[in-house]
Amino acid sequence: MYNAISVVIFHFSWKMQSDVWGSINDQGVVTHITGGNFAQSSITINGWLRDSLWAQASRNSVYGSSSAYGLFFLGCDFVGLSV
Repeated sequence: MYNAISVVIFHFSWKMQSDVWGSINDQGVVTHITGGNFAQSSITINGWLRDSLWAQASRNSVYGSSSAYGLFFLGCDFVGLSV
């Protein structure tokens, strides 16, 4: 049950980042957070890992910083390791 809930949450958040959330520039072009690649990559686990997890790993360059997001990210890593 836990795995099913995790997959649903992950699927939803990636779909939102890929196709919904983004920013609009002056010319009216929408730039999505993950490049809008959900439709091509969401059908395989390798696509999930490659395009959602590993592609965004570089954005989490919080090691050595004291930002609230970074501290939360690191704390979740430790909680995940201890469970």
